[in-house]
Amino acid sequence: MQALRGHRLLTIAGPGGIGKTQAALETARVCAADFPDGVWLFDCTPLIGGDALVQRVASMFDVRGTLDASELTARLCELLQRRKALLLFDNAERIAEPLAALADTLLAACASLHVLVTSQRRLSCGSESLYWLEPLAIPPPGKWSTCDEVIELMRVPAVQLLLLRLHAVAPRFALTPSNAPAIADICRRLDGMPLALELAAARLRMLSPEQLLARLDNHLLNLAEASPNRPARHQTLHALIEWSYALLSEDEQALLRGLGVFAGGCTLGGAHATGAAFGLGDVKTLDLLGGLIDKSLLGFDAGVNPPRYVLLDSVRLFALERLAESGEEERARDAHLAHFVDFTERVNAGILGELQKLWAERVRREGANLHTALDYALAQPRRTGDALALVSNLCWYFRGGIDYLQPAQWLEMALQANHSPTLHRARALIAVGMVMHQTLDHEHAGTRLREGIALAANLGDAFLAGAGQAVLAFELATCGDFAGAEACVQAALAIAKARDDAWVRSNALLSRGVMHSLNDRHREAEADMSEAVDCLPVHSDYFQRAYTLINRALQRFYLGDARGAAQDWLYDLGVFIPLQNWRGAAGCVEGTAYLAAESGRLESAARFLAAAARVRDWTGAPLMPQWRKAQQVAMREAREALGVAEFEHAWQAGAATRFEDVVAEARVLLSEIAAAQVPRSGASSPSGS
Repeated sequence: MQALRGHRLLTIAGPGGIGKTQAALETARVCAADFPDGVWLFDCTPLIGGDALVQRVASMFDVRGTLDASELTARLCELLQRRKALLLFDNAERIAEPLAALADTLLAACASLHVLVTSQRRLSCGSESLYWLEPLAIPPPGKWSTCDEVIELMRVPAVQLLLLRLHAVAPRFALTPSNAPAIADICRRLDGMPLALELAAARLRMLSPEQLLARLDNHLLNLAEASPNRPARHQTLHALIEWSYALLSEDEQALLRGLGVFAGGCTLGGAHATGAAFGLGDVKTLDLLGGLIDKSLLGFDAGVNPPRYVLLDSVRLFALERLAESGEEERARDAHLAHFVDFTERVNAGILGELQKLWAERVRREGANLHTALDYALAQPRRTGDALALVSNLCWYFRGGIDYLQPAQWLEMALQANHSPTLHRARALIAVGMVMHQTLDHEHAGTRLREGIALAANLGDAFLAGAGQAVLAFELATCGDFAGAEACVQAALAIAKARDDAWVRSNALLSRGVMHSLNDRHREAEADMSEAVDCLPVHSDYFQRAYTLINRALQRFYLGDARGAAQDWLYDLGVFIPLQNWRGAAGCVEGTAYLAAESGRLESAARFLAAAARVRDWTGAPLMPQWRKAQQVAMREAREALGVAEFEHAWQAGAATRFEDVVAEARVLLSEIAAAQVPRSGASSPSGS
């Protein structure tokens, strides 16, 4: 309302089904008193061309005759010159250019006239003010399994609209913890689009939320309601998008079809790759992206780096349908795959440097696209080499990722699909051996690592061979083969010295430190790990520094240096949380539990241990052997001091608490200990030499 009062030409823009007409009608109703000469509604749906538009407006004001458009416009200016009226043009996307010209002419001649427009695209005239109508807010991912969570869910705008429309046709429906997850998923699946939510509510007259959700994957575009009160294009999502698609140029249609292969959106680079596949240059593609945004078929998210272009789910499904019909799908998917192989090559080149956090964020953001590209590559015998390249390039990202199970699956599938003795295969073998080590799959980890190291050495990649030796040392140490581990450390250190490679040296020293820790030589372990940290450049691999420090903190705890341990674990939380490395954060919380138990805060220790155990469970990250001694002592002390019932109560409370809240509590305790060492309570200490 304020926007209309402050601007004489206001366009309410947004995708089809977003609720532009309802917003405009409500605005006109509220502001009607401001326009004593009336609010005049023009449905532009049937109009084609500027002459038809001018004639339609002229006939509304009884300006008739055989005059041409320019003469009719002059008469309208004369008639409306002294009127304080509002002209509301609804569904104006097909006549945006002639309407822009007419509105400019009328507003220049009529000082008290206001124009309100609804359109899937802006008019792009000088006097226009744009009000972009966004989809309704949708529920964040969550369990929605308690009454309090259901009450919170009912406050979400998309859920409110769905329930409002549903209660009109099914008054007895109630939102409960049993159906709330399905309702939340429906709202997310429909992108908070009001029309889609209204159509879904109509279907919920005859289907349960779970049944409707199961049908959305295959029948989203056919979600429908036959109603005489809706125009034909609003009775199905397919018809609605078809209407918008028909308004595009051939090049815009081609680009939209190509963008359909991206899952979760794309960057400008991805759009350029798609445009090139359709014979469109970068400049032309950028112009077409602007056109698709202006016509409300493409969203733009400037809140991430780099910005992203995003299709609503319904528009993407429509684009994929049209792509399959066009015979261009292979071309588009080949371009998509090539773009992401190139992307992962850049990840591999930059992930160990000072931009590690940025690259990690980008890989997480592109997770769905990477999965889509890999599935396509594995299904095409001619593209299995690309599949291997795609996953092998993510080797060092997987090392610091939050999940080891999916990377292991991806890597094994690619290795089985392509056996060419390439550098990509060597890197993939080392990567899968590394993630197998982290999941304690000792049956296969060593074999894969040795095979990868040998291939890397044969191909002359000393860095990869040295990195593999450092990882193999870690694996052998956890299996109790300390002589073999030391031999691998020596091999890695020799390569690091020859190459002057601080990163390989740091990894080798960390592996030796873990070997010492498993032999209860904690002072030697702490010294090796300190050297592993000190030899790294300040602005380099943040994960390597944090992973080394989390283990050094453990050695300091074993040595009785609570203050030093707290400082390291506190630093690591500042690294792991921005990287969303929850298993690393869980290790810091476990360390806090050890310190809490030693300082007599046994209820806190039990809650910290439970929260960390829950994270380890859902990330598939078991506790590494060098941590087990401290873990067992803390568990035993807490259980014995609290008693079975109180310990179980504290454990359940910790497991049920939001992990972010647990991390915040751990930070407070670590900060306190780091600032001034808390005296030990006298409880038994697991410290060694």
